[in-house]
Amino acid sequence: MKAYLFPGQGAQTLQMSAEITAAYPASYSLYKEANKITGVDLLNLTEEQLAQTRFSQLAIIVHSVASLEKERAEAEQAAAPGLAGFSLGEYTALYAAGIIGYPDLLMLVNERARLMQAASDKNPGAMYAIMGLSDEHVEACLSKIKDVYPVNYNCPGQLVIAGTIAAAENAASQLLALGARRAIKLAVNGAFHSPFMAEAAAGLKEYARTLTFSPFAAALYSNASASPVPSDTDIPSYLETHMVSPVRFTDEIRRMRLDGYDEFIELGPGKVLTGLVKKI
Repeated sequence: MKAYLFPGQGAQTLQMSAEITAAYPASYSLYKEANKITGVDLLNLTEEQLAQTRFSQLAIIVHSVASLEKERAEAEQAAAPGLAGFSLGEYTALYAAGIIGYPDLLMLVNERARLMQAASDKNPGAMYAIMGLSDEHVEACLSKIKDVYPVNYNCPGQLVIAGTIAAAENAASQLLALGARRAIKLAVNGAFHSPFMAEAAAGLKEYARTLTFSPFAAALYSNASASPVPSDTDIPSYLETHMVSPVRFTDEIRRMRLDGYDEFIELGPGKVLTGLVKKI
């Protein structure tokens, strides 16, 4: 069975909007609508803007939706594919599952990006990708350090940690001493998918209550639980949980594989998830 995967923050490139509009000219209408609704011209972002949560999340979402619509226009399939995304990518999956319409998706992601940027500015954080240690070794080390958490379970031997700047730097140093092959600092200024996003998550839930969510039209898998999202889920409450919960991508892909998905197609900028799936 086929599954669509959607990337998260960090997948953006300066050329991506030009690439997708050239490959799929119909996507211009998606960019025009995004500009009308959010006031952000995603076709002409600077490199500095793309590095900011405030703009990068919207840019990735619109590119991913355009990639999805291109795939739908070209694909011939009877059954709906399974759906999953990495962090922000799960919002594209909500759209792909028919749970949220495009205008509401834009407003939701615009508010999510604003809240996360504000949370990061208020309480600056850091994130490091730890390479070459088991999840258990990383978890054991972090259990002894305050204000740092395991947040992105990318694939076996690759786990991202997040916390205050000092705590995350300390943890990265200790993990290197314990035998980690590398500790790569990510280009973010917040501790995403950790308790430090709690205020932003609560604000997002309240904002989501003003939007419209529809019944599921396809199977959607969760970063937070690594299993299918129940069809009776209260989406605003789930989005709050999602923002402060680790991304359990390794277990999520394993569960999808057990459920019969054997063809994974990444839709959006880059091929980061394709590489992770191969390692998983």
